[in-house]
Amino acid sequence: MQRVFVDVDTQHDFCRPDGALFVQDAPAAMPACARLVSRAIADGVLLVGSVDSHAHDAWEFAGNGRVGPAGEDPRFPQHCVKGTAGWLKLPETLPARFYFVPVVPDPDAAARIPAGTQAVYFEKEVYSLFANPNAAPVLDAITPAGPLEFVVFGVATDYCVRAAALGLQDWIAARPARAGSRVVVVSDAIAAVTADGGNKALRDLVAAGVTLAPSAAITG
Repeated sequence: MQRVFVDVDTQHDFCRPDGALFVQDAPAAMPACARLVSRAIADGVLLVGSVDSHAHDAWEFAGNGRVGPAGEDPRFPQHCVKGTAGWLKLPETLPARFYFVPVVPDPDAAARIPAGTQAVYFEKEVYSLFANPNAAPVLDAITPAGPLEFVVFGVATDYCVRAAALGLQDWIAARPARAGSRVVVVSDAIAAVTADGGNKALRDLVAAGVTLAPSAAITG
């Protein structure tokens, strides 16, 4: 079974103590995240991921006077505004040759990925990388044929990691040719906003058929 590594939101605003929406346990998880990225590059296997990408007036942000399409009003502080220092990925999780897929629908998104790209990151405005309309078709186009093992890591367990893992489960279930695929969340390469939220997310993931494994089981 071929692997696909999935790096979720390892960005400055989430993972550094001076970040705008700092996840407290993220620094402890980042060495394992960096090792997983290095392993993907060393093995020459597909690395994909997500980056939270907002405009300054995002409805998620407190003080903007806006709500989401279903009335959501999380009142997060301003974070991961595209082009700011807080939006950037951590250097240790960014390979030399990468490509960002914008949120704008693009039927030719997969064809635009340059040859030799080591990682493909989907910009997103909400939790799931599949909120990017190009994510599912690009994965269809760039992943190896047959069953896959998706190795998921990053932040935050109770929000975007949970959404990514469940979205991958749905992507697999909708594709009979991917029967036998599985999603693995790396237990020491994730961090939650709250302990209770993280524990509940892990219970939800296991109930949905996601496997939990330490990074040593992946990197050897």
